[in-house]
Amino acid sequence: MSARQLIVLVVAAIAAIGALLLIRGMGASNRAPAEAETAAIAGEQVLVLARDVPQGAALTPSDLAVALFPTDSVAPSFIRVANQPSAQADYVGAVTRRAFAQGEPITIGSVVQPDGRGFLAAQLAPGFRAVSIEIEDITAAGGFIQPNDRVDVIVTARAEGGNDQVNSSIILEDVRVLALGEMTQTQTEGEAPAIIQAGVAVLELTQEDARILALSDEMGTISLALRGVEVDTVGLQRSNARRPGQGSGSVRVHAFGTVSEGSR
Repeated sequence: MSARQLIVLVVAAIAAIGALLLIRGMGASNRAPAEAETAAIAGEQVLVLARDVPQGAALTPSDLAVALFPTDSVAPSFIRVANQPSAQADYVGAVTRRAFAQGEPITIGSVVQPDGRGFLAAQLAPGFRAVSIEIEDITAAGGFIQPNDRVDVIVTARAEGGNDQVNSSIILEDVRVLALGEMTQTQTEGEAPAIIQAGVAVLELTQEDARILALSDEMGTISLALRGVEVDTVGLQRSNARRPGQGSGSVRVHAFGTVSEGSR
C-alpha cells in the first residue's frame, strides 16, 4: 500500500469517527429537554373535583377525577391514588362539607361518607336545622316520598270545645326532606319508585320553622304533602323558599278546612 493510500484511509477513519461523535451529541441534546420535562411533571395522582361542587352535594362519578400533582405539593390530607386505587369509586355518594372548585383536591375530612359521623350535618344548608317527626305511610304520601323531595307540612287537629269539628292547615311550605328512616339518598335505579317504610322523617328547617313544627306536633297529627318538581324560566330547579333568619312571617296558611266527624 502506498503512502498516499494510507493517508486517505487515515483521513476517512478520522472523518467517520467525528461524524459518529457528532450524531451521538445531537441525540443526547434532543433527549435532555424530554428528560427534563418528565422530571418536571413527576408527582403523585390525587383525587380532585372534575367540576364546581356546592356544599352538601352528594358526589357522583362525573364529579370525581384524578390529577397529577408535584410531589412537593401533595399534602398528607390529600387522597392519593397510590394508597387507595379505588378512590374514585369509594367516594361516590360522599357529601361535601364545603364548596369545591373544579380541579381542587379532595381532602380527608372535607367530605363525609353516607355511613360516617356528621353525614347529615354535611347535607344541611348553612343556617338550617335537621328536625325529625314521626310519620306513617298514610300521612306521608303513601310512602312515596323520598330523600331530597320537597313537601308541605300539614297539621290536623280537633277543634276545642268538645264538638266534632276537625281543622286542617298547611303550616310549612316547600320543605326539603333530608332522610326517611335510615334512607338518606334518592332512589336512582329501578323502573318504579320504591315505597319507603319509615316511621321518622327528617326535615330541613329554619330555627323559626322548627319551633312552629314542634308546637304543631303537640296540637294534632302531622302529615306531609309531596310537592311536584317545579322549574323556573331558565330551567333551573327552584331554591329554598325560606332563608335562615326569617321570622314567622315566612310561614303562611295555604289552606284551611273544617270537616265534621260525620263527613269524614
